[in-house]
Amino acid sequence: MHCDLYNAAIANRQTQYKRFGHSVDYFEQQNSLPAFKEVWPEYKELGSHTLQATLKRVDFAYQRFFKGLAKYPRFKAKRRYRGWTYPDSAGWKVQTNMGVNGMLFLRDLKLSIPMRGRARTWGKPTTCTLVWSNNKWYASITVVRLVPSK
Repeated sequence: MHCDLYNAAIANRQTQYKRFGHSVDYFEQQNSLPAFKEVWPEYKELGSHTLQATLKRVDFAYQRFFKGLAKYPRFKAKRRYRGWTYPDSAGWKVQTNMGVNGMLFLRDLKLSIPMRGRARTWGKPTTCTLVWSNNKWYASITVVRLVPSK
């Protein structure tokens, strides 16, 4: 679904510019998400923050293109769309003992995923990115390191 949103956002930007000469920005697309969810009700189950992060990804691709750092953003096939991000802890939760094993809970997917291994450093979890690589799903969790008080 995030891949479809990504492609729809690119199509929206292309159509608006080619037909009407109007440049669409991130905030315009973000503000249209409630109407988008009314037309496509299956997106209501996904957290708004994850959808906004997907739109931010489209905006980042266009920013890189206009700075001359990348090629023009193109549509992605489902097999080439590698994952999505939870930019805050609203849609997910981690239970672990200081980064050693534990469980990752994804609210919108209603999944509990066992974590294994040990984090290099542990702190307060801030973002979670799910990535498809080597025919497996991986979760990358960004943390803010906890500094002990004196």
